[in-house]
Amino acid sequence: MIKLKTLILEANKIANGTAFTLTNRDPWEYKNLDGIWYTKLKSKTSWLNMKSSLSTANYNDAIELLTKKSNGITIDKSVEKKKDDQKSTTKSDKSTKSTNIIIGDSQTGLVSKNSSKVQLIDELQEGGKGVGWLRDQVAAYPVSPKVKNVVLCIGTNGGYSSNGSTEKRLFTALHKTFPNAKIYAVQGSWGWSGVSKYSEADVRAYYEDNYQSRGAILIEPPIGAGDPHENKLVYKLIGAAIDAELNKFA
Repeated sequence: MIKLKTLILEANKIANGTAFTLTNRDPWEYKNLDGIWYTKLKSKTSWLNMKSSLSTANYNDAIELLTKKSNGITIDKSVEKKKDDQKSTTKSDKSTKSTNIIIGDSQTGLVSKNSSKVQLIDELQEGGKGVGWLRDQVAAYPVSPKVKNVVLCIGTNGGYSSNGSTEKRLFTALHKTFPNAKIYAVQGSWGWSGVSKYSEADVRAYYEDNYQSRGAILIEPPIGAGDPHENKLVYKLIGAAIDAELNKFA
């Protein structure tokens, strides 16, 4: 038994690791990473930042409730077994199958299908998500020094309207979680649905200002005009461009 109050009061001591449940029947898991609380359903892989996912009132109520559960919690044995199986990968590199990974929104899968070099990471890819979601997921992901190259495919779902602060925090998380990695960015799409008002020049400027300026290598060409949710020829070009870049460091 580990006292939940102890977990909260000594959050930094359990940062970057311990997933737990309040009871054996609790469908939710919780963990603390550098003072930030995350939760997820046991059946899911994606962790949610509790503070950004809940209203301030609900977040405060949740933390108060957790604190009051000071009669103790049980560490989920299945979580512990998984951690034992992973051994050193729990708090370090989880992406041992590839030193080259791709993360981001729904276009990530289409790009990865057309590249022979990159591995898609399920916890760091989900359709309809934006930069803020990816930042939180990367921050909660185990530190992975073996990863040498990270390809980003993100930005379109935010409508290219960011002032740059969220992208800045994404890069902070990337450098912390993947300390030895080069960063690449696939440029998004325009001229459809929520990005119908944007042009190629707008999209290129967004990636130059928010990604290239922070050290990312931009992949050419961009995904381009129109709905990007089918396997277009442009994905073959993007995949080939990624492979060519990564071959430079093979």
